[in-house]
Amino acid sequence: MNAAIEQQRPIRLGWIAALLVLAIGYRVFAAGSTDLANTSPLMAMCFGGGLLLGLRFCWIPALLIVASDLVLGWTNGIGPGSYTVLTAVSFTLAGFAGAWIGKKRGSWPVMWFGTMIGSIVFYLAANTWSWAGSPVYAQTLAGWWQSQTIGIPGFPPSLLFLRNALVGDTIWCLVAAPLFFWKPLAVPKMASAEMAG
Repeated sequence: MNAAIEQQRPIRLGWIAALLVLAIGYRVFAAGSTDLANTSPLMAMCFGGGLLLGLRFCWIPALLIVASDLVLGWTNGIGPGSYTVLTAVSFTLAGFAGAWIGKKRGSWPVMWFGTMIGSIVFYLAANTWSWAGSPVYAQTLAGWWQSQTIGIPGFPPSLLFLRNALVGDTIWCLVAAPLFFWKPLAVPKMASAEMAG
């Protein structure tokens, strides 16, 4: 492999790691704000992170999200629950999907589109999980629809959470976009000949 590419790889991975750590930090910070509810770019971290990191490391974003889920659960007095299993499985699958798709078609539009699809699927799955496990919702089609749209009375509507997730995910994808144009620096032939000698 070209020496210039090998020298650039740690820098690119450093940028990806910084994006992941900043997103998790933002998630912990935003958890205390009702205005920022669900604006953390979780699906973008997993699908986009998987696409950028590849199959070998695509599980790392999901691990960070599950760890932050546990920390947020314990600090809020909830502890781990069934949502942790749903989160772990969903985001790990998203990371693997991103890595698999990235091998074939790794581009910014693919990352953004895959992230949006993943966010919508996770939203439907998470709200269905809540509907199935909560006595607040009627166990009917109308109750399921309520879980997907207006949610539980007295709380912000469920659709607000979907909107916020899509906005947060889009912002993360925009910030990550330059990584698709990352090109290794060219090494002049003379310099590479001197390095070899």
